[in-house]
Amino acid sequence: MPTNVFFNHAVNTEQHLYEDLVVESLRMYGHETYYLPREIVEEDSILGEDVQSTFGDAYSVEMYLENTEGFEGEGDLMSKFGVQVRDQATFVLSLRSWERFISLDSNLATSLRPNEGDLIYFPLSGSMFEIKFVEHEDPFYQVGKLFVFKLQCELFEYSGEDFDTGTGADLIELDQAYSLGLTMNSSTAYTIGENITKDGVVVGEVQTSLGNATTIIHNTATLTVGDTLVGVDSGVSDTIAAINDVLTMNNDGSAQNLDFETKADGYLDFSETNPFGEVT
Repeated sequence: MPTNVFFNHAVNTEQHLYEDLVVESLRMYGHETYYLPREIVEEDSILGEDVQSTFGDAYSVEMYLENTEGFEGEGDLMSKFGVQVRDQATFVLSLRSWERFISLDSNLATSLRPNEGDLIYFPLSGSMFEIKFVEHEDPFYQVGKLFVFKLQCELFEYSGEDFDTGTGADLIELDQAYSLGLTMNSSTAYTIGENITKDGVVVGEVQTSLGNATTIIHNTATLTVGDTLVGVDSGVSDTIAAINDVLTMNNDGSAQNLDFETKADGYLDFSETNPFGEVT
């Protein structure tokens, strides 16, 4: 053999001791975080992108924030779309914690390591990060084995995902999801978070409900005055008396977004007969 047979760098007892020290250090100096596996509801097979995703599970695990002086990245930038926050962070997760608490989730693309596209909720700053890359060989085979994953993450940009984890991560959906305000005929309130149906088909999720004022998110159908909405969990049935759509901008006399949308419909055809929206 080319190496010295009297020295072995892969002793099981030493590996177990080293791993115990790593896990203990992460629990002492790390932070409590939540790992949210992504469940893809609808996928664009042409572009390889997820059209709609949900996050229904959240696993509480300890992670060490490698950037001890604060988040990295480009920071806060003023662009033509407003202020953009481009914080980045590197989280260190032990292999033992991954295998013990997260790896058995059925929504993972692979159970061998954390998945790109999954989210990490950081309660200390109230931030949600998306995993962009997973480094599994740093440090490189100390005492002949790998013990941690390094998750390179960027601040998550919400785009209509559904959060039902029962943790503080759900606040991101409540704060940023597009909402539709409804005035109902009666003052019987729906249950917050329940799905509501129209003619037996789910058309949205209740965001707020107080008296006869109800706000829904994830609207999937066109609603009109007079439609009857039924709560799936509460069983409450009520009829729409008025609709307040933010696209109309009733409180902003100078807003023209609805005018632009109406005029654009005359130039571009988004019907099923022309799925690519070519100029007519």
